[in-house]
Amino acid sequence: MAHYPNNNGEFKTKRVETKWYPSDLVIIDRQAKLLNLTRTDYITKCVLDKPIEKAHVFKVNWRTYRAMGEIARELKRIGNNINQIAKVFNAERLEGGKVPENYPLPEELSAIRSYADRISQELNQVRLLIIGRKEK
Repeated sequence: MAHYPNNNGEFKTKRVETKWYPSDLVIIDRQAKLLNLTRTDYITKCVLDKPIEKAHVFKVNWRTYRAMGEIARELKRIGNNINQIAKVFNAERLEGGKVPENYPLPEELSAIRSYADRISQELNQVRLLIIGRKEK
């Protein structure tokens, strides 16, 4: 209990239990000592003397979220298929075979794969934003 009252004449009579990582307490104690404060006074000042922004909580449509995940997985499958097709074309060329002219070139397939990867990454970023998380 504090031996001195605050500006309202109140004494510290209420306890709050919190759990800390030992490494966090070392940092807190170090900071408190630098400011000549007790751990309690330091934590109180940190909590009460700073404005706190309310966390925005999105209403998540989980069906849409799951559908976006399935789209991302399908894009990855398409990309893998493109890689396999490109490998077959390259092997055919190395063996002296001729690839029909109406088939896409490996360079074109690579561009399609790159585009699918970019779409997949953007889709995953949107999914993270939907659930209120920042980029990975």
